[in-house]
Amino acid sequence: MGAFSKTEAAYEKFGAEEPFYAVLTEEKYKRKQIDQELFFRTGEDLLARQMQLIEDRGVHLPRENALDFGCGVGRLTNAMALHFENVIGVDISSTMIEQANQLKRHENCSFQVNKRADLSVFDDGQFDFIYSDITIQHIPQPESENYIRDFFRVLAPGGLALFLVPDGPVLRPDSFPARFDKFYREQVRPFHKRMRGKYQIQVHRMSQHRVETIIKETGGRLLSVEPHPQWADRSKRYKPLYYWGIKPPV
Repeated sequence: MGAFSKTEAAYEKFGAEEPFYAVLTEEKYKRKQIDQELFFRTGEDLLARQMQLIEDRGVHLPRENALDFGCGVGRLTNAMALHFENVIGVDISSTMIEQANQLKRHENCSFQVNKRADLSVFDDGQFDFIYSDITIQHIPQPESENYIRDFFRVLAPGGLALFLVPDGPVLRPDSFPARFDKFYREQVRPFHKRMRGKYQIQVHRMSQHRVETIIKETGGRLLSVEPHPQWADRSKRYKPLYYWGIKPPV
């Protein structure tokens, strides 16, 4: 089973057993003690902050169609429905989407399973806004790169993609360090998790240089790169970074 298939299998299991904890890995979000109102309120608070940042920075964003990539049970999809006319949440896990449909809070949001290693299920220029938080880090390469490229294909001209990717070292493709890093993240870490009875979730990084190159290759324009506020003051070398990219107007 390849790394991408293992990711799919892990989230099918997560969605069936601990769908809230899969999104926010804190004990209070496990099923035995879950406060659903608190869980969904974290999404509303996060989206409100991001939308305020967009407004403060003078990004004039149409509010028609939006995509929540890696939606899980719909924490952010439902929050986005407060700001956009139509929102689609997409996820690799059918069990997550089943839960999302059961927990749906707004009629202007919908959910869709996508097991493809790209976003070919969506049309060119379909979305004004694409948001992805703590998702791409769990997808191996090259699939993660495929998704980032497709963000800018399915964005409408003038649309904004805002997504989180943990920064990583710049490694030459097929070099020994690159192969070792891939082996460690796709095989060793999941194995250790399995031995400890934990979910075999992969965590991947991508260098800022690589992400910026992909955005440029797609014809997108990078507006900003910023650390996740939770880790902004840490001394860790590779921080999770938010990328702000737009598709230039025609």
